[in-house]
Amino acid sequence: MFLHAFTYNLKTLLRSKEGVFWSLLFPILLSTMFFFAFGNFDTAGNFRTINIAVVDANQLQKESQFYTVLSTISDVDGQISEEDLFHAVIVSQDEADELLRTGRISGYITYTDDIQLVVSRTGFNQSILKAFLDEYKQTTSTVNTIIKENPVSMFKTVMNAMNRRDYFSRSSISSSGSDAIVNYFYALLAMTCLMGSTSSVFEINKLQANQSTLAARVNVSPIRKFKLFLYNISAMVLFQIVVVLIVLAYVMFVLGIDFGTKSAFIILTCIVGSVTGVFFGTAIGTIGKSEGLKIALAVGGTLFSSFLAGLMTTNVKYFIQENMPVVGYLSPANLITDAFYSLYYYDDYSRFSINILLLCAISLLFCTITCVVLRRKNYASL
Repeated sequence: MFLHAFTYNLKTLLRSKEGVFWSLLFPILLSTMFFFAFGNFDTAGNFRTINIAVVDANQLQKESQFYTVLSTISDVDGQISEEDLFHAVIVSQDEADELLRTGRISGYITYTDDIQLVVSRTGFNQSILKAFLDEYKQTTSTVNTIIKENPVSMFKTVMNAMNRRDYFSRSSISSSGSDAIVNYFYALLAMTCLMGSTSSVFEINKLQANQSTLAARVNVSPIRKFKLFLYNISAMVLFQIVVVLIVLAYVMFVLGIDFGTKSAFIILTCIVGSVTGVFFGTAIGTIGKSEGLKIALAVGGTLFSSFLAGLMTTNVKYFIQENMPVVGYLSPANLITDAFYSLYYYDDYSRFSINILLLCAISLLFCTITCVVLRRKNYASL
């Protein structure tokens, strides 16, 4: 009996055009739009070497201090390095003005009695160039002051001022690296998991005789209502898990979005999130008699929870996490997104475990509400 009812409900779900579209095709379409909208987001902010010029007025000698400093962060000496901040050329005044006018350089430096910067507009590159010159002037002024006021300890002090030390080392907090747009796809997967709530509303309506004639016929069958609930929801859970895994495979292997190397835990998150979405819908399905209102609540709840998880903008998720963490713990989509986030950015599983346990607790709560309400519903006549 279980196999027959399970297969029948699964076929019903597969033949539902609306259910297949909103559960499967819509997330795939939305993920494709995300990919084309944000595909170059990471590379857009990559730093590029800044083109500058230095006016040669027979003042910039290779033995000078400024030339030595400039050559360490540029290719002015002809030695090209990947770590160069500037691509510098030595030109005349007229050539520098022409390069600046045509936009081929961000600015040029004149080296006479004092170092001057000439730019045609303000911007990111110009700010970096000005910051470099300000730092050079400040350091030079500090060294000259030390030499005048404390010549005894001149050597030691000057060496300490010139030899800057870095007390920080660059390292990744995760073996997976970092990706700015992957958070949007986390929220998209979370929404896909919760989209099963709309189909779950229809499944619960089949068990309530006051909802439709089909539900009335189901209730007069000799099978207990709890078994019918188990049959219907088992098919719904399997359908939703398969849908989410298809969307996950599409995002990872077709769009090429890197979710890290912890594939087993990613799949586990999808399964738990799908179960949460299904029972979220069953709990809503037990409220009132209006099917339209129930669908509106399921869709609205899914979208609002996804909004809190950063589907529209990741700033919302960070704001909730910093200012209203309790709301984040109560939002299923936020918990699913945070589980993906913790797998991607952290090597330990403590934060991931907390999210999964909270999702299981929420699923158990929704399931309990559904069973209690269905059990108490009796009908005087059918």
